[in-house]
Amino acid sequence: MIESCQMAKLAMLLIALATVAGLAGRATAEVSRHSCVPKRAEIRFKAADGTRLAGIRLGRGRTAVVLAHQSRGDACQWASYARRLAGMGYLVIAFDFRGYGDSQARGGRAANRLSADVTAAARAARARGARKVFALGASMGGTAAIAAGVHTRPLLTGVISLSAPAVFGSVSAIDVVPRLTVPVLYVVGQFDQDFAADAQRLYDATGATDKAIHVLPVGGHGVELVRLDPHARGIVERFIRSR
Repeated sequence: MIESCQMAKLAMLLIALATVAGLAGRATAEVSRHSCVPKRAEIRFKAADGTRLAGIRLGRGRTAVVLAHQSRGDACQWASYARRLAGMGYLVIAFDFRGYGDSQARGGRAANRLSADVTAAARAARARGARKVFALGASMGGTAAIAAGVHTRPLLTGVISLSAPAVFGSVSAIDVVPRLTVPVLYVVGQFDQDFAADAQRLYDATGATDKAIHVLPVGGHGVELVRLDPHARGIVERFIRSR
C-alpha cells in the first residue's frame, strides 16, 4: 500500500515536471529575437541577391513606411517611432540591414548592397497589401534609402532622409541622387557636424522636382530627430500624409 502511494506521488511529480518543461519550452519559443516586440511581430524576407533579412512589422494599412536604421543599430532602434506610425494607421516595417541584428552577414561586394535591403523591405510591404511605400532612413539608412529610391521598382512613393551622409562606405547617395525622381525630404540638425552640409549637397543635387530640406536648430542625429523633436516628427508626418 505504501509503495503504491509512493508510485502514485512519483507519477504525479513526473507529470508536473513535464508540464512545467512544456510551458517553459513554449515560452522560450515565443521570445522574440528583437527584444522590443513580441515574436508575432517578427518577419523574414530576402533581398534580390538571396540575402536573408529579418525585421519587425507593426500596424496595418495601404500606406507603408519602411524604416532603415543607423550604423551600429538594428530594427529596434526605431521601436518607439514605429509604434507611433502604426498608431496613425500605417503599416510599418523596420528591418535589420545585412550584417546587423538578426539578418544574414555577407562578405565581399554583397556586404555593401544596403540599398537592396531597403528595396526588399519595400517589396515585403507591398506583399502585405501596401499600395504606397515610403522609405524613411536615418544616417546610414538614409543614404541607403536615397539609393533605393533610384533603383526600386515599383517606384517608392517617397524617400525621407534623417541626417544621411552623402556617402556611406561604398554607397554613394551623392552620385545617384541626380537620378532620383520620387518626392524626397531631407531633415537634419543644424549642429550635427558635417551632416547638415551633406544634406544641403544632396538636396541641391537631387533630380526630383518635389523635394524639400529642413535644417532644424538642434544637434540631434538620425533617429533622435523623430524620437525627441516634435517639430521633426511633424515635418516627416506631413510629408507622408500629403503624398
